[in-house]
Amino acid sequence: MNFDQMRNIELRKELKKRGLKGYSSLRKAQLIEYLSTGIHPLKKTETFPAIAEGGIHVPSSENAEYSPTLLGVSTEKLPVNQILSGDCLEILSSFPDGVFDCCITDPPFNMSKTKGLGWAFSSHVTMQEQWDIFSKDDYFQFSVNWIREVLRVLKTNGNLFIFGSFHCIFTIGFILQNMFDRRIISQIVWYKPNAQPNITCRMFTESTEFIIWAVNNESKKAKNWTFNYETVKAMNGGKQMRNMWEIPLTPRSEKKHGKHPSQKPIAVVNRIMLAGTNEGDLILDPFSGSGTTAVVAEQQNRKWVMIEKDETYNQIAQMRIDELSNSLFEENVRKPQNLISHGSYVG
Repeated sequence: MNFDQMRNIELRKELKKRGLKGYSSLRKAQLIEYLSTGIHPLKKTETFPAIAEGGIHVPSSENAEYSPTLLGVSTEKLPVNQILSGDCLEILSSFPDGVFDCCITDPPFNMSKTKGLGWAFSSHVTMQEQWDIFSKDDYFQFSVNWIREVLRVLKTNGNLFIFGSFHCIFTIGFILQNMFDRRIISQIVWYKPNAQPNITCRMFTESTEFIIWAVNNESKKAKNWTFNYETVKAMNGGKQMRNMWEIPLTPRSEKKHGKHPSQKPIAVVNRIMLAGTNEGDLILDPFSGSGTTAVVAEQQNRKWVMIEKDETYNQIAQMRIDELSNSLFEENVRKPQNLISHGSYVG
């Protein structure tokens, strides 16, 4: 049995079936160890790592720099449903070609200011994260590098959804279309009705972000990409869904384990995932931040691999995933019992 590719809820079911106890607060790596050894990982003297490191290495083909792979390969050695701590370029280079069905990611926007911008009578400042500060040329090269690697590990005609603002979206679009000749299907506009006011009062209030939806194939060859038309139509009250989405900023309830300056709402990522992926698909996010892509993937029965170099954000993401896994497990345990008590369960 390959425990690495099992979701947390499935691992807990297996532990329950074997009569092992005390696993409700364990993380995925600990659940796997418990199943493998039969020894509770928290009852040993050594400390078990909270987050798995990106230590796998599968040689990649050297001739797929600009073209997608034609066939996907086995995901058996991939760290499925794990957060990898480290630089995405280094970790992606260890993955084989054509293994992911979809990539949903929110890369640095290069919008931060070294000192920040503030109100005259307020302590509020704009983004000033070091990971989001690049020179113009450095940002372009950084974007080329990570996009190249993502295209290599995506399957042919796999979907790619990239968040961006006016600071970066035109650069990313140029790279996709002109350097890699990728088919761009649509630009989604996320409108934030509760966006914060403009600080400088010298321009319009910035109330939108963009999501580029591209397909991993040359523009004239792209075909058969995933788009669950009926699903999103049903989500939109039986009408065709437009590419303008009015969804408020991330609510506080989704930030209770810690804050990320550009954390995306579950509602936005959920809509992308239901539209562009299917159950069981393997989803990549090389800039996973506080883990929203993984949270939604768990909710929608997709597999995932997250990469993030900031350990603080990784811990936030892991807490969110653990909380969701525990909730799903408890709900799954209670549901049959409730049905039995009401006399409606047949099995």
